[in-house]
Amino acid sequence: MNSAVFDKAANLPDGFKKLFENSNVSLTVADYKRPDCPLVGANSMFFEISGYEPADVIGHNCRFLQPEGGAGPVTARMRRFLEDPAAKDAKFLVPNVTRDGEPFLNLVYISKLTREGEIALVLGSQFQVRAGHEELAELYDRALREDLRRLNLLTSESNWIVLGSFEALASSHSIIAQARIE
Repeated sequence: MNSAVFDKAANLPDGFKKLFENSNVSLTVADYKRPDCPLVGANSMFFEISGYEPADVIGHNCRFLQPEGGAGPVTARMRRFLEDPAAKDAKFLVPNVTRDGEPFLNLVYISKLTREGEIALVLGSQFQVRAGHEELAELYDRALREDLRRLNLLTSESNWIVLGSFEALASSHSIIAQARIE
């Protein structure tokens, strides 16, 4: 059964918990306004992919997923995205490690959420890239799009705005294929 864990102090939009609990994709949410942008929520799919426990995740920046020595140049691109007020959503291929130290390639989707015109939260979705399972990327894209549609409906009723757009979502399959070429 799906579940989710949230920081009790997090001021999250109504319906967020239910969306996280019912999602078939890995979801996290970080508090953009707190120092170091700590995660304030994650669902069971995230814990399943990463192997981490809620105590390892909630209140910590997602850097704990990086291998020893860091994740390389992608971290600078992610930082620039977060600092750019015009940037709405993006996908990044990030080398990560599970709690057990197993390396994996993580396709991370990030979208900013605003309230009263200010970025307040950062929604993250993670997909573990596996060789020979490219068809799963298309299933992930469809499930993520549906979650984003539901999130837009839930948040619009409480003055929250999801900055990412469905049309802007690049195909995960093409991003993975391009990464193999480069």
